[in-house]
Amino acid sequence: MSTETGDIRVDPCELPTGSFTASDIARIELGSAAESAAMSLGRYVQMLGEDLAVAGDYVRQAAHRRREAESLVSAAVIAERARGTSWGVIGEALQMSAEEAEEKWGRDEASWRNRSVVDSLVLKDPGKRAAKVDRYITTDKPYQFGTAVRRPLSASLDAAALLTGRDVAAADHAFAGTGCTVCAH
Repeated sequence: MSTETGDIRVDPCELPTGSFTASDIARIELGSAAESAAMSLGRYVQMLGEDLAVAGDYVRQAAHRRREAESLVSAAVIAERARGTSWGVIGEALQMSAEEAEEKWGRDEASWRNRSVVDSLVLKDPGKRAAKVDRYITTDKPYQFGTAVRRPLSASLDAAALLTGRDVAAADHAFAGTGCTVCAH
């Protein structure tokens, strides 16, 4: 199929909103949460490096990062559930039983599945959010030496796979040299 899609150019911001699967949405939200946590940790390190803190700020800010980490774990659990991962596997990864994992995050998953476009920026415009995560991964990557593809998240989403037949090379090619016209990256 890659020969048939070789000339397709895709702007992730133009992928039809209805073509995104629950797994796509969960991965985009997890990427957004990870980006937010990374940016927040960067601000924390800057505060430490520039000694901008008042008494108690180191601990207050660290506690805030702990809450962000818990939110990130919740987003990861939801993304795993959206892709079909069992509570047993999730529990094992978190060193707890399946029952404990489901008890702790089951309501979060149910709320996530029952929300509407009004409740989520990602549901309003998933392509734009995927492009934003792509931009972070490829340009603001303090944790990475390099990225082989320009659109590591959006090129592998199920919505993009509709255009490329799940051919990763074709998806990478389809996204090559394109930029989101909405967020201008």
